[in-house]
Amino acid sequence: MATYVEFRTRSAHMAMSNLPMTALLPFVMWLLVNTLLKRFAPRWALHRTELLVILGMVWVGGSFAGYTWITQWVGGMAAPRYFVSPENRWRELIFDLLPWWMYPFDDRGVTEWFYVGLPEGAGVPWGAWLVPTFWALTAALSLLLMAVGISVIFQRQWAEHERLTFPMAAVPLDLTSDFDGRGGWSWFVKDRLFWFGTALVMFPHLWNIVGYFILGFPHIGLFDPYYGISGPRGASVSRLFPDLSYRILPTVIGFTFLCDLHILFSLWFCYLIGLILLYAMGRTGFTVGLTGQAATPAQIGNLSAHGAMTFLVFWSIWIARRHLQEVLRKAWRPDPEETETTLVTYRTALLLVLFGAATLVGWLCRVGFSPGLAVAWLVFFWIGLFATMKYLAASGFGYLFPGWGTEIPEVFAGTAAMSETTVVGFRLVNWRILGGWRIPPTIPHVLKMTDPAQVGRRRLFAIILIAFFAGLLSAVIYTLYLCYSEGGASFQTWALEGGAVSTYDAAATAINESLRTLPDPGKMAVWVLGGGLAALLSFLQIRYAWWPLHPIGLMLQFNGYLQLYALTIFITWLLKLLILRFGGIVLYRRSRPFFYGMIIGYALSVGISCLVDGIWFPGAGHYVDGY
Repeated sequence: MATYVEFRTRSAHMAMSNLPMTALLPFVMWLLVNTLLKRFAPRWALHRTELLVILGMVWVGGSFAGYTWITQWVGGMAAPRYFVSPENRWRELIFDLLPWWMYPFDDRGVTEWFYVGLPEGAGVPWGAWLVPTFWALTAALSLLLMAVGISVIFQRQWAEHERLTFPMAAVPLDLTSDFDGRGGWSWFVKDRLFWFGTALVMFPHLWNIVGYFILGFPHIGLFDPYYGISGPRGASVSRLFPDLSYRILPTVIGFTFLCDLHILFSLWFCYLIGLILLYAMGRTGFTVGLTGQAATPAQIGNLSAHGAMTFLVFWSIWIARRHLQEVLRKAWRPDPEETETTLVTYRTALLLVLFGAATLVGWLCRVGFSPGLAVAWLVFFWIGLFATMKYLAASGFGYLFPGWGTEIPEVFAGTAAMSETTVVGFRLVNWRILGGWRIPPTIPHVLKMTDPAQVGRRRLFAIILIAFFAGLLSAVIYTLYLCYSEGGASFQTWALEGGAVSTYDAAATAINESLRTLPDPGKMAVWVLGGGLAALLSFLQIRYAWWPLHPIGLMLQFNGYLQLYALTIFITWLLKLLILRFGGIVLYRRSRPFFYGMIIGYALSVGISCLVDGIWFPGAGHYVDGY
């Protein structure tokens, strides 16, 4: 569905956030159908655990769909041989350095047919894509196994000791809370605030659907995507910092409403401070770095944010030290009662992390990384993934993605001392090529929603693996079929063309000897400064109960996704502040169904709009969901 909607109807990018529409929309449909069954045919209704397991499956499997990975991966695999030209000099600079073992072999015009379509009588060359799919699956499976291991190790620390709110798991848990009781309507069906929130969000979308059929019908752009029908939803204030977005997304409001106030405040306040810093650096011409490799203001901000994120990860491990000691003790001497309440035993979790890490290091070395830099890259990459796993569980901000940290080894080592294959590998292995990087943030939520003791831990682990294989393979098979049948170039999507070309352009530029970099003390100092500021905020937060800033704000201060949704987060913070100030915890609990309704209403309205486009406007849809 996600690939079809992205390529054919062009109605939405349904796999953008950490809880993508590929998971949320099927869950909402199951939720409503099951609500009717519970009322009129209770014997046929699914139990709560079954609904939550279904959500977990489509969440894991949907992590490969559409723009999330598959459409960019197939473009990245097919692009080098198709777009090579004398002008871009790819053949001269990087062709001998690319790991061709992970690409489809070029036989009978495999890559040409991918973009222009199959000639008459020819079939899809499935065999050419078996090896690339195998290696993509290998890397993704390694990430999944590491994610399962880390989630099992830290789940109790996060859920019980640090009491993270897990908003993306709390919403489906609340909505299905009475599904195992007697028949009748579920609680949210009888809650007027829930339906008010649903109607408030659905009305603009349903109103706009009328305009699909009547030219000139007025359009309500309240919830349009940033690059939607009504144009970019941003205001240009100064050339020295990005446009100020006024994008409002109901799902962000609904989930982050369950987030702590001081985290919400830190997100939008630190973002504003970041804008001021970018403006000041741009106005004064402030730069950091050696001559010829000075960092721009945006790069300075990213270095500082990555330093803050790195400190927060190591701080998280430090404050969990007693729990980790208990984990190691139980891994050495397993507790029979403990093994029944976790997805895998602590011993198995540690082995999964080690096995996944070893496999990924080997994979990176085969891509072209030197062993030392492969380990360094993996460490910094997992720092980003760990931060995403924890702080997504704390905030519910669905557009919190890992900082890849690619530039950090280059800051400390420089590219001049790296081999050419390593330089190319650093540019090649990114979110377009590396499958499965969206999975780790989902696993803690799946474990939060489901009870391994009730489902059966072996059965639940098998279900996660089945969802993984089904999601990846179905995404690969259908996307290849669609591109070969109609020609990938006919879809005119950035994922298949622009994104792929930019990856190889960056690799060709980096391999240029005149652009090689040296270890940069100035950039290192900025990175350390970011970590120091995060340490200071962490100390103030622990020392003074009234201190309002959470260090997560520093981690996302210059984040492009926060830039898109800063206004949405500010609105959520203001609403929650007013509710708690004037109504206390009683009004807060009473108002939660309204925000749940906003989530359900948005998912339903996107689904209805995509269905209308698929029936009446194939190939000329109306873009309703994306960034």
